[in-house]
Amino acid sequence: MKPIDLGGIVIRDVMEFAGPRFRPHDLLPDSTPEAVAAHRHWMEPDLYDAARDLLWMDRRSYIVETRHHTILVDTCVGADKERTKPQWHRLNSPWMGNFRALGLAPEQIDVVFCTHLHADHVGWNTRLDNGRWVPTFPNARYLFGRVEFEFWRENQPDPDGPILEDSVQPILDAGQAVLVEDRYEIEPGVYLELTAGHTPGHLCLHLQGARHAVLTGDLMHHPIQVWEPQWSSCFCHDRAHSSRTRTAFLQRHCESDALILPTHFGRGAAGRVMPRPGGFRFDFLEPPAAPPT
Repeated sequence: MKPIDLGGIVIRDVMEFAGPRFRPHDLLPDSTPEAVAAHRHWMEPDLYDAARDLLWMDRRSYIVETRHHTILVDTCVGADKERTKPQWHRLNSPWMGNFRALGLAPEQIDVVFCTHLHADHVGWNTRLDNGRWVPTFPNARYLFGRVEFEFWRENQPDPDGPILEDSVQPILDAGQAVLVEDRYEIEPGVYLELTAGHTPGHLCLHLQGARHAVLTGDLMHHPIQVWEPQWSSCFCHDRAHSSRTRTAFLQRHCESDALILPTHFGRGAAGRVMPRPGGFRFDFLEPPAAPPT
């Protein structure tokens, strides 16, 4: 993603993974092959691999630099974590190298904000140090949604692995965790919004500079869900609630000046919600990739 300057706030991203990952029906159980085929004209070649019938899914963090704070939003899968998904188990990804390539060191992060507590959003919260999980960002306060934290604390074990134990509890033990509520303000113009459904306490981050932007976490996993907001992902805790939250969000931001930045969209991620007959579409800031020659 190219850096985005909102006027006083700059957004950059840190990639962990990019590529085709899921068959449409596996990711979006309410989809049908015929309905997905109707969207191929705007998805190909870089949002949908037709030859393999796979939707493109990035996995990234965001760096938000304001006049007062350097904020890291979501921390991907991390390194060395015990996970049940083979592709995440003891992962050794390029994330930290990509983070440092932005000219950053972990000590420079002031705030870490996790939109929710799924394994691919909390992994780099901690790192192994002599067999112990310790905070990766020693000077940061870590923001966890209170509703989200209490839900996962009461619903253990997590099917993806010991996520609270290795990526959340060490932050609490270090005294760096802050449990936050809807509308929590990091600084003026930088605040959280509860967007429950994908998980019970999922939160988005609003940034108000000269222009408005929203970092939406997993409110949407793939841009086809802007066109088809009734399709919730297989990872959603409450698919019906997720669909209602997503539809209301799209209605609220349709044809506004707000930039929308989901975690998993390809094609540079950022864009605007625009109207189309009978619904919405997503207009990316960056053009589609050129088709292969």
